[in-house]
Amino acid sequence: MARSFEFERRDFLRLPVALQVRYKFLSRQIEHPELKRVHEGITRNLGAGGMQLSCNMPEAGWMAELLTRRMYVGINLMLPRADRPVKALCRCTWASALHGETDQAVLGLEFQEITSEDRDLVTRYMIKAQLEGSR
Repeated sequence: MARSFEFERRDFLRLPVALQVRYKFLSRQIEHPELKRVHEGITRNLGAGGMQLSCNMPEAGWMAELLTRRMYVGINLMLPRADRPVKALCRCTWASALHGETDQAVLGLEFQEITSEDRDLVTRYMIKAQLEGSR
């Protein structure tokens, strides 16, 4: 009997971790007062290429904007023992409502603009977290 396997297409590994994130929806094409608001969410996983973000459900019409790259998500991620936040501009690759919650969502975010220094901070954090967890 033949088995089929599915592999995720990611350039970077992801680590399951819950970290605080401050984020903002960004668009040059939409003007809305909600775009000025800074939100808070929590990562579900994190990698050098992006994260899953558990957050408040975006405005109803924004899901299509997020998924078609007409809207982005700017994030400030504070890593444990870091002296400054990691900043990145992210594109939303997928989104879903959080099971059983009407006002919560999970967004799959890919870093589109991040400095190599910030990507290195994320990578170093992941390595340390894995080493500490294996003890």
